[in-house]
Amino acid sequence: MFDERIVADQVSPVAKPKIRILFYTDLVGFTGNGGFSLGIVRDLLLANQPFFAEFEIDLINRHEGGHAARKLTSEVLGGYQQVWFFGILPCNMPGEPENELVDAEVAALRAWMDAGGGVLISGDHSNPRPPGADPSLPAYLNLGRALGHRVPRAGELREWNDRPDASIEFSHNTHQPDPWGSDIDNAIPNDLDPYPQELILRKRFGRPHPLFQGRRGPITVFPDHMHEGQLLIPGQFPSDVWPSGPVGQPKPEIVAHGTDKRNGQVYGVSSVYDGAAAGVGRIVADATWHHYFDINLWGFEKGGEVLDRLTEYYVNLTLWLTPKPVKVAVNAQLLHWLSRNMSVRAVLPEGFRVPGITAAGLVREVGGQAVLDDLVWPLEGTPVVPPELLLGAVVKESVAALSDGDFEAFDTVGVLERGLRAGAEEYAAELRAALGDVEGLGELISQGLR
Repeated sequence: MFDERIVADQVSPVAKPKIRILFYTDLVGFTGNGGFSLGIVRDLLLANQPFFAEFEIDLINRHEGGHAARKLTSEVLGGYQQVWFFGILPCNMPGEPENELVDAEVAALRAWMDAGGGVLISGDHSNPRPPGADPSLPAYLNLGRALGHRVPRAGELREWNDRPDASIEFSHNTHQPDPWGSDIDNAIPNDLDPYPQELILRKRFGRPHPLFQGRRGPITVFPDHMHEGQLLIPGQFPSDVWPSGPVGQPKPEIVAHGTDKRNGQVYGVSSVYDGAAAGVGRIVADATWHHYFDINLWGFEKGGEVLDRLTEYYVNLTLWLTPKPVKVAVNAQLLHWLSRNMSVRAVLPEGFRVPGITAAGLVREVGGQAVLDDLVWPLEGTPVVPPELLLGAVVKESVAALSDGDFEAFDTVGVLERGLRAGAEEYAAELRAALGDVEGLGELISQGLR
């Protein structure tokens, strides 16, 4: 994922912060099920952990040991910073009355998410309502609905009760055609081939969302599948569900689109909710869990460009969903490294901007834009001060704080506060100087022309 040569031996002696992820499922595991499994994603994440954090991944099958034997509780959730939902079942059934989350689980999830827990919500297309299911349910129910539709906030970001389904006529088909002319409406060989779908990325300020920013450019590939699900953006955002923060009410948005290869229709495949801007957990919603399943990843060459790009996305996803307290510890690791990096130290006398530009390039190389964003501005909203000015000031504060080599006493929040204040003051001074340069310029222009 990153060039270990530039990390060298300047890593903090303090233990790396742990990012604990729970894959919560009702059928799939790490192996088996004809490739409907999550072993490759797990292995890619564990093999490509950044030097500044440690990933731990567990999988809990809701029905292992008996029907709904492993429910979500406050105690279970308290062991993790993130939950990735990979449900298959659509609804409660006779003899299976708790396929769906019960009230106590929803309450536990709400409290955990309100405290910063991050969620990946996924599912797939719909099927006709199963025989024996509650007849009052809609005629079509999506795969994954049982676990997904009641998850606070996140459950509102996918379609659970309607098409698209698995039919040719009403499905979303992202299968990239292969050179052999295979029927794109067949799973095999298209799910297994080395040709990913090409994404259309939404950009802001000329850049895609941090999830899709790779070290060598935008991440524009996803595994493909012939019948993906549907993302939704709620029509209303009541404040008791979607809270506001100091800079307003963050709302979900679709940040990546796919294309139906049969008719050219464009629809969302990934959406995000930046709950951190309102003091709650972040959410990513995905059109299908086929973007994570082994069967859709088998065809990509190990060490090849496609799998490398997908790995960057999975790592970006993990880091982006991480709650703020853990990110403070991540920032401490990065600041220790930057303060010892010779490329940065060589330009420290050059004010704030030059060290900041150098440090930003290094962070992008080892962590990506999302990590850099959280380091430059670990607050709500977007900074009005140039990022390189802020980062340069923070790095200088770090160097000063670590001058005695005592990392145990390193006060990350204090260093960030002093650095951000210094960067803001420097920018204000620059603006005042610029204002002084232009004051009276109108009169000078008039005199010079007459």
